[in-house]
Amino acid sequence: MRPFVYDRVRPVLLYAVAAFFVVWTVAPVLWIGTMSVQPEINYVSVPPHLNVADISPRWYGEMLAQPDVSSALLNSLIIATVTMVLCLLLGAIAAYPLSRLNMPRKNWFLTVSIVARMIPSMVLIIPMFLLMRQLHLLDTHLALIIVYTTFLLPYVIWMLKNFFDHIPYALEAAARMDGCTRLGALFRVMIPVAGPGVVATAVFAFIGAWNEFLFGLILSTRLAVPITVKLSALVSSTFHSDTSLVAATGMLATIPVIALVFVLNRYIVRGLVEGVKY
Repeated sequence: MRPFVYDRVRPVLLYAVAAFFVVWTVAPVLWIGTMSVQPEINYVSVPPHLNVADISPRWYGEMLAQPDVSSALLNSLIIATVTMVLCLLLGAIAAYPLSRLNMPRKNWFLTVSIVARMIPSMVLIIPMFLLMRQLHLLDTHLALIIVYTTFLLPYVIWMLKNFFDHIPYALEAAARMDGCTRLGALFRVMIPVAGPGVVATAVFAFIGAWNEFLFGLILSTRLAVPITVKLSALVSSTFHSDTSLVAATGMLATIPVIALVFVLNRYIVRGLVEGVKY
């Protein structure tokens, strides 16, 4: 009798826990989205008086019309995209020999790289600031791209190596017999075969660069300010008394990432499933 009850209760508990975490994650985004299209008086009332007739995208238009907000969105897009491409390129070139060649102490290298990434960003922010100032790169896209790539690259190498490890050697051997070099086999065979995993890794790198706040706050002042830093400034500023404007900016900072995940959802799921399977 007890196993029968357990078999009935266990799925219900699992679904309840999953539903709790889904609501916990999605509810704040839905609420900010609601705030971004409703007048402030509607949702600050107790209880809130949300009205479909009051839905309007005008707050999005007002924020996009501000040059500093649109510039911050463009900065984040440029920085995150270039960081993602660099991480994939450098990560693939590093992960391939770690996966395929009998390199001495390669496990030591992987361990050190990931342990170095565990150092808190707060510890490194002053050295990074001094270094970028010495190189005259403060408040530039290049400074943020270099820093973001440095911190995301260990994760990318680990992820790509995991996918490369489980590609059959026969595919690479056939490419080598056809005249491919090591790099040719990497870009013509390994990366296409590991396509879903590469896409999942690319999305991870993009989101990591897009969401970074601390280094963007310290290393940018005016020209290269990312949207995360700009959003923080809007929240703490008394200039924007209308919370709907701030909520609209928050959604503008969220929509590109959500859109990317939805567009590439099929490849992300395949990449993650393959990673778990292997």
